[in-house]
Amino acid sequence: MANLLEKKAKICYTAAGCLVHKNKVLLVEHKKIGIWLNPGGHVEGNEAPHQAAEREFWEETGIKVQAYSIPEFPQDEESEVVPNPIVSNLHWISQKNYDKRLSEGDAYAREEKWQRGCEQHLVFLYVVKPVDKVNFKMDPNESTDIRWFAESEVDALKMPEQIKREIHHVFKLLKK
Repeated sequence: MANLLEKKAKICYTAAGCLVHKNKVLLVEHKKIGIWLNPGGHVEGNEAPHQAAEREFWEETGIKVQAYSIPEFPQDEESEVVPNPIVSNLHWISQKNYDKRLSEGDAYAREEKWQRGCEQHLVFLYVVKPVDKVNFKMDPNESTDIRWFAESEVDALKMPEQIKREIHHVFKLLKK
């Protein structure tokens, strides 16, 4: 694959959480793109990526979660150790926006249809654990479905292969 960073596309930072509970992963079917994903979304200003993953997970599922590192790293008095993402993934979110911006210039970027201006997403995926109950509720503005899936069901889902590999990686790490 070509080096996506060489394209000089507009990168939006996003974060997602992968929650495995009772040997099942909770996924949402994204309303706009029609694929299954870990709950997540854009990192807002003045927000750390792990905080965005926790907030977005809550907004999309109604489940309060906390991101954590595998393995966890000890805290000290001089700095705060924040959770590490399990993987960071750069991918096209709208190559059409990129191509259009190159051909039409910055005027296209100011048009309303160029939502957020994202051309690529840099996703920080965190392993998360529930803070309280795991009763979910779907946000119909974001998703068309929300369900628990066993690891054996993941490969049959409509989602990018990279996300399938990431989910399998989380299952593998949690078994150790």
